[in-house]
Amino acid sequence: MKLGRTLTELAQEIERQAEVKRDFVASTKDIKVVIPSTVDNVVKLELGGKSGELFDIGETAHSQIAEQADIPLAYYRRMLAKEPELLAENVNTWFASKPENRMLRTLDGKARALRSDKFRPLDNYELLEAALPALQAASLDIVSCDVDERRLYVKAVDRAIQRHIPNGFRMGDGSHQFFKVPSGEVIPAIQISNSEIGYGSLSVVGGSLDQGCTNLMWSFKERGLRKNHVGARLDVGEELYKVLSSEARSATDKAIWLQFRDAVKAAISEEGFDALVQSLVEAATERLEGDPVKVVELTAKRFALSDGTRTSVLRHLIEGGDLSKFGLANAVTSAANDAEFYELATDLETVGGKIIELPKSEWKELAKAA
Repeated sequence: MKLGRTLTELAQEIERQAEVKRDFVASTKDIKVVIPSTVDNVVKLELGGKSGELFDIGETAHSQIAEQADIPLAYYRRMLAKEPELLAENVNTWFASKPENRMLRTLDGKARALRSDKFRPLDNYELLEAALPALQAASLDIVSCDVDERRLYVKAVDRAIQRHIPNGFRMGDGSHQFFKVPSGEVIPAIQISNSEIGYGSLSVVGGSLDQGCTNLMWSFKERGLRKNHVGARLDVGEELYKVLSSEARSATDKAIWLQFRDAVKAAISEEGFDALVQSLVEAATERLEGDPVKVVELTAKRFALSDGTRTSVLRHLIEGGDLSKFGLANAVTSAANDAEFYELATDLETVGGKIIELPKSEWKELAKAA
């Protein structure tokens, strides 16, 4: 389990961002890519004409600008690196050819997102205001949390509920233990995540924490909540652009946050956790029959894991000595602890859950890799 920030650090950063971030709605004819200085040729986003404001452009915003201008991302990045003036000309031409209103989200002087004018900002500040009391009311402990440019994550567990997962198969013929692997004790876990810039939806999912190795794993069979950021269309009227006030935004929609609180309770329910545990117990008996190296290679290909992550998964599989579906999933979630970035760690925790949820036919293909 990657720890990320402390809860205090997270709350301080979310509060800081809430104070300085600004949202605008503007027509694409009033949003331009410009190069203010020929010295460094750094492209910026200009809002409202030459007397308007300039913003640096974040990585996600670059991708969304390319999408809005209908420019293939690979070509966009090539122009950005080698021909920034050509990039500006292309974007501005296509932006002006078919004007459309867009929401521009900025933070610390940087354009971080260019979204549809129907984008609904379900913001992290309001999310924490709803999440923390809900987690406290359910007597859950926050064990890991973080926020980066793209997403907010809060992960919590219920220490009052504990279940036993028997050991799976071992190295060798399955009847001899060359490695001593302790039986697993797991407790319910919940992951709350959100993106203010359209990189995925607001979601609440349940999972488990292995107390022995502190590995987190997420299950998507039962989705606690998934809300897309879509609302009513916003209008700028006769203005060049409109600054969106907190009153003008729909992020405080009480119905959504009420649903969110209910989803927190559902995702951590004992009944739902028992169903997940049953899947883990069954996975502990589903033997990995092929060549472990080939199995890990096929797993890496199937879930688009990097070479470094594949090596980490294989090492954890060998060290764990559990050649079962459960053991492979645990090897992946153990590799999450080695991940450089929090988002990658969370993705690997999710892959662990996806391995557990593989249908028998797909697991057989993977397990018999040779």
